[in-house]
Amino acid sequence: MPARITPKREVRLYLVEWREHRKLTQKQIAERLGCDVMTVSRWELHKVAVSTDTLAALAEALGEDMEPVDLFYHPNATRADAMLRDQPQEVIDLALKLIGVIRR
Repeated sequence: MPARITPKREVRLYLVEWREHRKLTQKQIAERLGCDVMTVSRWELHKVAVSTDTLAALAEALGEDMEPVDLFYHPNATRADAMLRDQPQEVIDLALKLIGVIRR
């Protein structure tokens, strides 16, 4: 039997969750981006694709400490990359060494 060809799974963006986590409205995001509220709604409902530039703008609109990659994860998710983001290089190196030992 041949392998079944299926569409790629859509990448999940947590736009609504991040907006609510930051206690912002669609209107506030739209004002920060200089766009229409309906555009923000369409992004949140996944009715239109979000470009790389839009992801960067959304991350900036949601807060200075946001990176575009954060939008691919739930705000309450514990992620090593986010925890290490502002750490000195020696802490990052030690963490990577520890992960390497654990993965063996």
